[in-house]
Amino acid sequence: MVSTDALVDAIFSKKRGKLLSGNRKDLVEYREIFRRLLLSDERDNLKRDSRKIDRLFPLCKRIFSSDSVAKVFLYLCLHGAATAWILQVKLNLAEATAYRALKQLRTLNIIKPAVRVPKKTDSKGGPRPTVWAIEGATTEEISEALKLHIKMTSPKYRIAEEVAQTILDNYLSKRRTLEITYREIVLQIKRLRIPFNTSDIAELTAQYLYERGIRIWR
Repeated sequence: MVSTDALVDAIFSKKRGKLLSGNRKDLVEYREIFRRLLLSDERDNLKRDSRKIDRLFPLCKRIFSSDSVAKVFLYLCLHGAATAWILQVKLNLAEATAYRALKQLRTLNIIKPAVRVPKKTDSKGGPRPTVWAIEGATTEEISEALKLHIKMTSPKYRIAEEVAQTILDNYLSKRRTLEITYREIVLQIKRLRIPFNTSDIAELTAQYLYERGIRIWR
């Protein structure tokens, strides 16, 4: 197995704190190396993104000297592209922290702006969010990030997030368990009298809980 020090020396300059070679070909190759390491021995979809990222986090933390930059870099290695909002939610980062991490990765020429999120019809103005892409990201990855951002900023998703957090804090923590049935989720939503279709909110809530390590029984 390649040692951490050897991999760091092979890819990054410790003194300068940036890629040894800034050309696009090398960046694409480096992303593929990390992507393969992240996805090694993944036989199904039961592994969470956070658990995949944790596997290489110590290495990337040494490379970037920053927890947040390491997490964002590894997320982008896996998914290719993201907005600051996606990173805030998926990696549990503060808004300012997510933007600082993106700024540092852009300074290192590791990421670049790919596309801006379309303006909503009910928008009150202000800058439109940017989808940031790592070098070598495909158009499909950028498109998926755009769709994910739109989904995650929808009223239904935000309500599902609140419901999931309520279930975590007031239901699962008291039972000291990391699993729940889909029927229990539906019952919790009905008790809260959510002003949206119950099945829609239940699906989004189940997804949110799953991404945080909760097993969902259907």
